[in-house]
Amino acid sequence: MAACQTSLLEPPRLATATARVAATATATAEPVILKAPTPTGEPLADTGTSANVGPNPVLTVWINETSAAHEAALQTMAADFTAQHAINLELIRVSPARLPDLVATAVLSDTLPDVILHPIEYTIGWAERGILNASAADAIVDHIGRDTFNPAALELITVNGETAAIPSDGYQQLLIYRADWFNERDLPPPANYDAMLTAAETLSDTARLINSFIIPTESNLVTTHQAFEHIATANGCRLIDEQGEVLILEPACRQALNFYFRIVNRYSPSGVQTDASARNAFLAGRTAMIMAPPTLLPQLAGLDDEYLPICPECGLADAGGSTINDLAQNSGFVTHISGADPAAPAANFGEIMALGVTEVADPEVAAVFLDYWFNEGYNTWLAVETERKVPMRWGTAEEPGRFIDAWGTQPVAGSNLSLVDIYGQEAVDRLRDGVAESNRWGFDQAQGALVTRLYEELTFSIVLQEMLSGYFNAEQTIIELYQRVTDLIPNYQYYIDPEPTATADS
Repeated sequence: MAACQTSLLEPPRLATATARVAATATATAEPVILKAPTPTGEPLADTGTSANVGPNPVLTVWINETSAAHEAALQTMAADFTAQHAINLELIRVSPARLPDLVATAVLSDTLPDVILHPIEYTIGWAERGILNASAADAIVDHIGRDTFNPAALELITVNGETAAIPSDGYQQLLIYRADWFNERDLPPPANYDAMLTAAETLSDTARLINSFIIPTESNLVTTHQAFEHIATANGCRLIDEQGEVLILEPACRQALNFYFRIVNRYSPSGVQTDASARNAFLAGRTAMIMAPPTLLPQLAGLDDEYLPICPECGLADAGGSTINDLAQNSGFVTHISGADPAAPAANFGEIMALGVTEVADPEVAAVFLDYWFNEGYNTWLAVETERKVPMRWGTAEEPGRFIDAWGTQPVAGSNLSLVDIYGQEAVDRLRDGVAESNRWGFDQAQGALVTRLYEELTFSIVLQEMLSGYFNAEQTIIELYQRVTDLIPNYQYYIDPEPTATADS
């Protein structure tokens, strides 16, 4: 009835198709119909396809999470869902790094799943290609209750007036720093370019093997792009405008790339860096600043046995009556960064996961599952690695703040401590607020399809690693980025032949 399995080496639906041929469907025990809509919702339009005829329908859902904790949660959700509904549910965990390739393969082989949990970088592009059924997703949002969702999250993934997928949860990228080291040297928090560069120079210590600034730079990681985008938007760098003209050559972007090159080239370890190397360096006391998701927050407190702080200064501290590693209390984090002008509006980087209904799905069957996900199953899902799952559905019609108000108070990493216990309410408020309001490239300009291509091709990650490996200097890199981005836009109308401009670190 319910399957929760990992398939990382081949398109997951291939195994599903084989199983379907061999399986004998059970009789439908109840009609598969939508529950009565909430006061804020609207019933789904008649799709012309009945979901309550014949044997139980099969609903296949790809989930881009692969941890054991997520597997356990999904098994619980699958058992609960199938006990309530006459639907054969297959929840299949898919490697996040493989997701775009697997979707592309599934399109070619006609083996798409019915629902895909995915980052919003892919939503608009997949909707415009017909992979996702935006009309179905929009109707399901109305059915669940549009007013119960974060409106900014819905707006981010709206295409042609329709919400292209249903936003589930998200987080803000963090610049995490050693607050104790900063305080010892009377340094301000690294909330702008000047403060970051001053701290990097002051805290670099080759004798103690301390590299003061580490971020992912590997060409096959989306986080390489995301770290740079955060730094670039902090300086007012825009990728593209509403008319579709690429703006990466503008002075704000040139200045941002030059700053990125300078701080990474001078103060990061030699060689390619990853999310794991940045995390390990921070836990070992070998770096002053990293950029990372909130997943690191329980690890700083020593709550993850797999990744424990081992820095020389790490000791024990009290939090909520329990003992934690004091690295948590000796660390600070920044969500919003300013560029060269500290008075300029600061920028954050928010990542959101959304559930998309594919073109092959029966919208009525998908709606039953998604109604379950955002109601009975939602707390179970949000409880796993809750530090990076700020709910995008804030509450219900009856309890508008039910989910969002509770976030930050749930136990983390299998402990009895919450983020509030460890870091305090003010820190939790900063983590929670503004996830969907970040100035992500391309979304506000209705250019989400280009964003999808950039992430699928890893365009920025590849060029940035090439620069740091010595293939290009900073000024040549900005030209290379411009050419590769414009190459992804069919019939691009605004192309200019760029010329290099000398910069301090070229």
